[in-house]
This record gives sequence, C-alpha cells and structure tokens, in this order.
Amino acid sequence: MKFETMLTPQMIKDMTEQGYWANKTFSEYLDEAVEKAPDKVAVIYQDRKITFQELKAETEKLAAGLVDLGIQKGDMVSVQLPNWPEMSLYTLALARIGAVIQPMHVVYREREIEKFLSFCESTAVVIPYEYGGFNYAQTIEGIRTKLHQLKYVIVVGGQALKGMVLHSDVIKPSPEKDKKLKEYLKISPPDANDVMFLNFTSGTEGDPKGFLHTHNTLLSNIAKATEMMESFSGGKIASDVMMAHSPMTHTFGFLNTHQVVLRKITVVLMEKYSPKAALEAIQKYKVTNMSGTPAHLIGFLNHPDLNKYDLTSLRSIGTGGAACPIQLINEIKEKLHCTVSNAYGMGENIVHTITLPGDPPEVVFETVGRPLTAMGVGLRIYDEKREKELPEGEEGEIAFWGPSLFVGYFKMLELTKATRTADGWFFTGDVGRIDENGCLRLGGRKKEMINRGGTKIFPLDIENLLHSHPKIERAAVVGYPDYRLGEKVGAYVVPREGQTITLQEIEEFLNEQKVMKYKIPERLEIVKELPLTPTGKVLKRKLEKELAEKIKKETAKNDEF
Repeated sequence: MKFETMLTPQMIKDMTEQGYWANKTFSEYLDEAVEKAPDKVAVIYQDRKITFQELKAETEKLAAGLVDLGIQKGDMVSVQLPNWPEMSLYTLALARIGAVIQPMHVVYREREIEKFLSFCESTAVVIPYEYGGFNYAQTIEGIRTKLHQLKYVIVVGGQALKGMVLHSDVIKPSPEKDKKLKEYLKISPPDANDVMFLNFTSGTEGDPKGFLHTHNTLLSNIAKATEMMESFSGGKIASDVMMAHSPMTHTFGFLNTHQVVLRKITVVLMEKYSPKAALEAIQKYKVTNMSGTPAHLIGFLNHPDLNKYDLTSLRSIGTGGAACPIQLINEIKEKLHCTVSNAYGMGENIVHTITLPGDPPEVVFETVGRPLTAMGVGLRIYDEKREKELPEGEEGEIAFWGPSLFVGYFKMLELTKATRTADGWFFTGDVGRIDENGCLRLGGRKKEMINRGGTKIFPLDIENLLHSHPKIERAAVVGYPDYRLGEKVGAYVVPREGQTITLQEIEEFLNEQKVMKYKIPERLEIVKELPLTPTGKVLKRKLEKELAEKIKKETAKNDEF
C-alpha cells in the first residue's frame, strides 16, 4: 500500500542532521537491547517471564511465519488483541518485515470491526478466538464476504475457522521459513522512514481520524526521552519495572508498553485494568513506574484496600491521555509519596509537554509542564482564526512542531494540510496559554467550548474545581441549549461512595472559590459513571446530546400545559 504523507527528503535530511531522528527501526532497537541485556527479563505476564533474547527469538519466528503466509512490506495488518505478549510480538514482527500495524480496540464489535477493516484496507487481521464472552472468529466469518481486500485471518488461542490460520501455526519455526525471511529482507528491508503505525483519534468529537507514524516519528521521541530521564534518575532507569495497563491498542498504552525495548527495562503486562489487580501487581513485582489516564488513577487511589498493599517500590506515576484534575495529583503525592509527572500530548504528536522531577509543586499541580525543547519540540499559541501568534499569557489554540509529528491522516492528505501552518506547525484543537514560567496551562478542547451569550467558557476550568470538592469523584462539564443565551453550563457528577451533592452545594462551593457567576453550572445531572472511550476519555458529545434531548422532552412536556 502506498501512503500520501507530508514526509519529504528535506525533512528527513534536516531531522537526521539535527540529531532528532535516529534512523533506526523498531527491530534495530530490539537488537540493541538483546546485545546489551540478553538475559534481562523484558516482559512479565501472569508469572510468565520473557527475556530480551527470548523476545527477539519469538519475534523472528513470527516475522518468518508472516512472510511465509504472504504478508509483505506496506501491507496493513489490523491487530485486535488485549494486553497479551502476542500484541507486542506482532508489533515487533510486523515492524521487522516493514508491514504496518493498525491496532483495534477489543471492545469493538461487528459494526466497528467491519468499518475499520474496510477503511484501512487491511490485508490481515489478528484476533483472539474468543475474549470477554465475545467470539471474534465467528464475527469475522460473518462479515468476511464484505471485506474483499482481507486475505488472512490469524486467530490467537481457540480454534481457526475455515479459511483462518492459528497463531501457533504461523509462529511455528522451520528452516524453510527462516530462509524465506532472510531472502525477503535482502530484497525489501524496512526503513526508519517507512510508515509503521496507523491508529485513530479517540473520536470524542465525531468520526475518528487515522494518523500515520513512521519508525522515526514514533520511536525517536522515546529514545531521546530515555536519555533525558537517565540524567534525572541517577542511574536508576536500568532497574525500572513498568506496569502497563492502558490498552496497547491505544497510542498511550502502545508506547507505554514498548518503552521496554527502547529503555531496556522490564514491563508487567496487565490483560485488563482493575484497581485491585494493579495493587497486587505493584506489590508482587515491585513495580517502580506506572502511568494512566485520570480514570485509571482515580479508581486506583479510591480503592478501599489501598493501604493494605506494600506500594513502597513505586518511584513515579505519570498521567496523560486526558486532562488531569489538580486534586488527583495532590492525592497521588499524599497517599503514595512518589514523584508525579503530568504530560500533555496526543496520537498525532506523542508528547508535547511534560513536568519534570524538581519542578515546584505548583507547576505539577497547575500545568502540564514545558515543551520538550531538548527533543526539538516547539509550542505556539494562535488566535481563533489561526492567523496570529499570541504572546505569553494570552489564551488561544495550541500549535505543535517537532520530530514526533505524525506524517499524515490516512486517506486525508487535504485535511492534514489544513491542520498545519505554511511552515509545518500542527494545530492541535486544544486551547491553552503559556505562563510566565514557560509552562503550558490547558484550557480544553476548542469544540468543547461553551458559548454562553457570547461569553466563551472552557469546561476544564470548572472541572478542575469540581474535582477538588470532597464529595465529588468525577465530573464533566458540558454546554446545553438555551433559547435566550444560546448555551448554558451543565455538570455531570459522579459522587464519591456514600455521598450526595446538590446543585446548591456546588454553587456555594464555586462561589467560595471566587468563580465568575457565568461559569457556575446551572444544571446538575447525578450519574453513577461517565461514558468513556476505550482509553478513558469522557465522551462529551454523548453527554451533550443526552442533555439536549432531555431538555427537549422537558420543554415539550411543559408546552402541553
């Protein structure tokens, strides 16, 4: 498959000469890890331990099997697996032969599976036979006649239905397969500037967009970050044990997990996240580092048995993937006594800004840190029309430039161009301002902005305050239609266990916080949980639609009298 991208020979030359792109493929990073630490445990999964040497051997066997099956350089391969070792193996093996991995969330069902496989023109798909009570093999069998480009279906575990092949057969070694792989790689070796990864935005604002990354754009950033972290860790990186519980099908979880190869550390894979399982894993495997979205960490910190586990091995917790409440960062430091880093990024640009060890508490609590200038990352703030760059202190749309910037939206080159300035800066769609210390303070998503009678309100400001209320576990603020003002402010709230809260209490609390009157929610919806994407982001559009429909029905009922 050929990809239309923004990648140019000049860009490759510039990034290489400036030292931002290492021009190494994922396989080359694995080779380095094996050379330096062959017997070190790379992956732990349910007491199964895989060394770097074993990881490479399994990767090579799988790569040979994929080539023997017929998968070639540039082929799109969708992989719909939980956080199993096989997910990492397919990532590394596909990178080894120059194919493109397209992760699909395991929660997707027939409609989404068909849509993604069709749009991506996937040559192959890798699935569990059955997982979580859902039969993936039978689902694929039912839609396969609609997917004319789909040649191969690989099943992990269970049985292979007619026309499908078992993973255990693909990875089964043979001299013939090994010979075929060597011959193939002589003719079609992967290049660090080949597209290797297609993933999709979370779709919180409509249909998700597919963003493309090369080995260089996806991995060089992590490699550079490792060098920087080494200087802050005092040589402790080599002993890191990272817990990976975010879905590897999401870019955040994907990169979190595969740091194991670039950093040469140990990763503990969690098939499915639960606060209790996380606590048990930290204690059992002496986990030193973990990361998660606010949704993950809130459940973790509020677990009733938190204090019953030995969590002293934890040195740092990173958060990202969604706006992080200030109260949550405070709780992490108070309850776990470890370093907290707050990062900002997205699939298109990976990591944009981050707080660092040694930053004062107010920087970690109130900002998402400074741009990673050592890695070539730049930060600008633009006005609403995307024409004028704004000075320090003024709020506007955040623009990004750097070596980790995606090379294009899949099948959407014109849209890709529309999201960039003439000199290549990417408009993120997020709003923020740069403070006097050079740190980024987030305001929220442009499309989440509430327009109350001409006054612009960003939900994140109010949500951060609501999360500091002792009775509130989680909150989401959205706009709802109003005849006179256009929109008003509404709040969805999940109370803490055993607590109740009223709109009046929220109003009084926000008044105490000196919040401007027009920002205070005028409607409260109490819910047991918020609707989330598979990666832990609140589905604001769903809440807005639900609230609008509720108000419409209430209005219609009142009109009857």
